Amino acid sequence: MRGKQYIFRSHLVSGDIIFKYDLNGFLREVIFPEKLSLPHYIWIGKYLPYNESIINKMKNTKAAFSIEEIPADLSFNRFWTDYKYKVGKKKMAENIWNRMSLSDRVKALSYIPKYLDHVRRTGHDQAYPTTYLNQRYFDG
Repeated sequence: MRGKQYIFRSHLVSGDIIFKYDLNGFLREVIFPEKLSLPHYIWIGKYLPYNESIINKMKNTKAAFSIEEIPADLSFNRFWTDYKYKVGKKKMAENIWNRMSLSDRVKALSYIPKYLDHVRRTGHDQAYPTTYLNQRYFDG
């Protein structure tokens, strides 16, 4: 599907909710976690972001949830390119990547610029890609 995807996270919900929009910005699909309580379904029904402009407004609110755009490319090659530190065992890093959930891949890719900035500012050595993934630096 072409268009944008967003991931909805909350400490009040176990699992992530994914909203998929078409090129016109209209909601086309919602993917729920396996276990979602009735009050959560009711809340989503009441505040369903049927248009991409609504989800963008929701992203900017101070609430008990976060919404983040899912990058179009969640491949290992994207991670390997963005991480910019090609040391260690590439195949091992790829195996770790392939076992990661969609949510963790989004977090890992999104956190790379912050992590690289931290490394630059502090002068610390950059972790091997396998360490970054295994030690979940992106949960930082």
